[in-house]
Amino acid sequence: MRVHGKVVAFCALAVSVSECSAFATPKASPAFLGKTQRDMYSKADADMAPVDALWEESSSITVQGTTLRTCSLPVSVDKAQLMLKSEGRPLTSRVDLYHGPDYIPWKCGVYTENGLTRPVNLVVPTPLTGNTLAMQNTGFSEFPFYACAKVDAGSPRLDNFVKKLTDEGSAKLVQGGAVSTTPFDHSVESVQILLKSDTRHLKARIELLNGPNNLKQSFEVYSSNGYKRPFMAVINTPGDGNVIRIVNTATLEYPLTATVEPYVVASADEAAEEGLTWTQ
Repeated sequence: MRVHGKVVAFCALAVSVSECSAFATPKASPAFLGKTQRDMYSKADADMAPVDALWEESSSITVQGTTLRTCSLPVSVDKAQLMLKSEGRPLTSRVDLYHGPDYIPWKCGVYTENGLTRPVNLVVPTPLTGNTLAMQNTGFSEFPFYACAKVDAGSPRLDNFVKKLTDEGSAKLVQGGAVSTTPFDHSVESVQILLKSDTRHLKARIELLNGPNNLKQSFEVYSSNGYKRPFMAVINTPGDGNVIRIVNTATLEYPLTATVEPYVVASADEAAEEGLTWTQ
């Protein structure tokens, strides 16, 4: 049963309460992946609402260029899904999580070349109480974007989703200063990423490349505690030649573990019908 609560809006950013999960349901099991990945993203998760449906159900706001919007999160919430998109123009933003009046334990700089084809879809960890989400459009006034925040109140679905990715995904150790790349087949329509550490600082850059150094989307993330406040996002990967590059920008003393898995994978018939693919 889906439970919809009242919309909580502080300083004009709307946060609606639902027990739906934060991410979309895969269209098909990845046929070219191993058994673990097929089990992770099977039709058993069909009751998880897709992102488009969540956007329609939630209240969104327009964030004009160079402006700042803030939102106080409910006490019972320990994770919030944040979605940003534009009408096809570039999108640049800075997302800060405030704990108290001036302490920022988690922050993320966001860039996407096309906010419609590749919208921003990430999970902001909000443990403890007194959390405020601040979002600043760092682009010019000609480049506004739309924002929507959604939380799960009293529902374990988002927690279970993160736990499943942690337990069943293939984690890779990325030492401080190291670079990790993961290419994907053209049938992979989106990927999910989880970065965490063993309670130490986490500082990294996540990039979506389409071709040699052709940057399409990037995240610059910092967390004071990569275990309590990890980084998790779902990135759209339309077209062919997509590569996820993760750079641990911290020093050698601060390694991190990265889990990068396919999320939405087209069926064999859908992939065959696409034919030639062009850079989007």
